[in-house]
Amino acid sequence: MSTMRFRWSHRGYVAIGLITVALVGAYGFRGEQFDGVVVRIIDGDTIAMHGAPNEIIIRIWGVDSPEMDQPYGVGAKMAMGELCMGHMVHVEVKDVDRYKRRVGRVTLPDGRDLGEELVRQGAAWWARKYAPRDRQLKKFEAKARAGEVGLWDHPPCIDPAVWRKRR
Repeated sequence: MSTMRFRWSHRGYVAIGLITVALVGAYGFRGEQFDGVVVRIIDGDTIAMHGAPNEIIIRIWGVDSPEMDQPYGVGAKMAMGELCMGHMVHVEVKDVDRYKRRVGRVTLPDGRDLGEELVRQGAAWWARKYAPRDRQLKKFEAKARAGEVGLWDHPPCIDPAVWRKRR
């Protein structure tokens, strides 16, 4: 009895490669977890981490901070820097945004959730659209608003999504 062997042509390898790229594009990095050092603060809700061969950009899940040209935008970026710049953090990727950035929960070295801390300090809004069931973010935003902490002490407080649409 003879054994039939299948030989891969270059077309087969190309097809497998295209399927892999399509799956990664569709599902991204969801579920990925890793540790890394924060090397750059992009804005109040986005960081860059050291990764080979390039930086890894992480958008913080569940929050939206003021844009850089918006009132308190620079303050939000500074708050982010104080919390995590130069620190080893843990990232759990929840999603991939339309810019192909990883969107994830970031845990600080002391165990605090970075997104929750940003909202608690009034450096970001709770992003209801993307984290509608997150009761901690809801609670922290309510306390920050009531205490006029961070951006809530700098009226007018315009939601970043509304600000972006106006531009």
